[in-house]
Amino acid sequence: MTTRRPRKAVVGSVLGRRHPPDLPRAEAAVRDLLEALGFDPRDPALATTPSRVAEAFARGLTAGYEADPQAVLGAGFPVQHPNPVVALGIPLLFVCPHHLMPARGVVHLAFLPKDRVPGLSRITALVDALGRRLVLQEDLTQHLAETLMKGIGARAAVAVVEATHTCVAAEDLARRDAVFRTQASVGPSKVVAELVRQVEAGLASGGAAPRGRKAKA
Repeated sequence: MTTRRPRKAVVGSVLGRRHPPDLPRAEAAVRDLLEALGFDPRDPALATTPSRVAEAFARGLTAGYEADPQAVLGAGFPVQHPNPVVALGIPLLFVCPHHLMPARGVVHLAFLPKDRVPGLSRITALVDALGRRLVLQEDLTQHLAETLMKGIGARAAVAVVEATHTCVAAEDLARRDAVFRTQASVGPSKVVAELVRQVEAGLASGGAAPRGRKAKA
């Protein structure tokens, strides 16, 4: 079951990175965590775990901090016929800031351009730039819509995120396939309504979504 949580505004602060990753400190912290949990970090099975975890967070899970979302979109290209643009099923990975556990799913984006559109590959790159961070799903959804709106001067933009959360599965394995859905929009209500309709129509006709059991919250 899909849990729908539409948001109209950013619900939390944007978590920024105060300085570049310090891998030696991160490795030491993971080593301390293993010890605090009762494991011996000197065990051969855990010998490379601190460095692997530090690298995974610094270079992979939080790599989005290395990118400027506005720059990722670029200046775009002039368009003579500003019709709605809809992108469905863009793969997504982000990190829950409460548990430091990853969530994965898909993003559906729609926007109505004014006179410019970004390169299509830049739309998927934007998802990585905003997603590979410590961020709440609600905030991420709003950031996607707002960045599209401001970055290319769109008339309106809609973002829908559908994701499964590792932290939910860790608390109760029976809920491991629960899909959480958030939606955000910016722009005139009539235009937004049409963009939402086009996203829903695309999904109904076979658009991608994360596999999972749909259930009400």
